[in-house]
Amino acid sequence: MFRSFLKSGFKTRLQTALALPTVAANLAVSILAVSIAAVLISAVPRTTMAAETLHCLAGDEQRTAIANNKAVPLATAIHALHRAPKDVIKAQLCQEPERLIYKLTLLGRDGKVKRATVDATNGAVVGER
Repeated sequence: MFRSFLKSGFKTRLQTALALPTVAANLAVSILAVSIAAVLISAVPRTTMAAETLHCLAGDEQRTAIANNKAVPLATAIHALHRAPKDVIKAQLCQEPERLIYKLTLLGRDGKVKRATVDATNGAVVGER
């Protein structure tokens, strides 16, 4: 999209309108591109950025959390998904700031990969996509 914008003669019109040499016009277009990118990045929802702070537990930590009843067993979390049987491709027990969750990657009968989030403290499904 940005290249088509440049091909439309924007740089030439900018150069003519402001009587700028080619180098200055290129600089002005670069500054505009960086400004647009900064606006788009700042528009990213905070929930996406918060997901990066998720800490997934190692095997020993998972066993300790389950043994201390801080998390339900993985089988309980899988049974919470009431739909057609799915194969679990990947399962992670992760610490969110306020709770433990299971992040599950599933392969549905239709062959599509799906993701589910289950609250590890009570086994309730909190998100599917």
